[in-house]
Amino acid sequence: MASDFPLVSALFITYKRFNLLKPTVESFLRNTSYPNLELVIADDGSGPEIQAQIRTLPADVFALAPKNRGLGANNNNGLRHCQGKYIFMIQDDWECHGPSDYLLNCVKVMEANPNVGIINFAGAPHPPDLDHPLYGSDEPCYVTPTPLKSHKVEYLYADQPHIQSRAALEHVGLYIENRDQDQCEIDYSKRWQEQTRFLTAVFPAYHMKVFSNEGGELEHSFRLKLFRYRVQRALMPYKPFLLKHASPLFRIGKATVNGGIRTLEKLRLVK
Repeated sequence: MASDFPLVSALFITYKRFNLLKPTVESFLRNTSYPNLELVIADDGSGPEIQAQIRTLPADVFALAPKNRGLGANNNNGLRHCQGKYIFMIQDDWECHGPSDYLLNCVKVMEANPNVGIINFAGAPHPPDLDHPLYGSDEPCYVTPTPLKSHKVEYLYADQPHIQSRAALEHVGLYIENRDQDQCEIDYSKRWQEQTRFLTAVFPAYHMKVFSNEGGELEHSFRLKLFRYRVQRALMPYKPFLLKHASPLFRIGKATVNGGIRTLEKLRLVK
């Protein structure tokens, strides 16, 4: 029966968070009924002790890097180990709640509409085009042609749980490496947004409902542990005063600090 369905590789991206990865994998298996799955876990050099724990999980493939090389390299290492026609990508702090047929419905839509390259389960609530329904599933699914308009730059691609076709991945290419997490994600987001061959879609009934983030912003966030964010938090108390009384100095200082941090990151002296 499984051979009647295209293979989906479920790629779990992790780094030093086995306590989050374990319930993420277990909840995915408990609440996902798709019949032809390959589970791949990519770890970014968490060390022998954590990687030994990772090997106790019920995965088919372990892509465990010997040393830490950053998010882009970890994503690419995992993707190179995936054999599926579709790749469901999820980081290690998202728990699955179902309904159990969510992934099956996604594959049905993507099989019926090969120009759909990504279906998002989380991220910004990009407005669905209700005049552009996608057939193949009883659960309504729509193209999301434009990003949400908000106070910040929004992209149709997000690193949060999504399923992507291999054809779309090969068209857009792999992630850049040797860059910090933000640069890696923004670069991929821009490349996805600039391409015109594949569409992004969403099931309104699934968005921000099938998966919930359990990382905890302050305790577990990768970003808040990065050197650039620690510097930003240290300087934040001075920002209102400088903006009010010395705006040119603030702009010059900000550019200088950011330039220095980028140099240190490129030299791999900080992360």
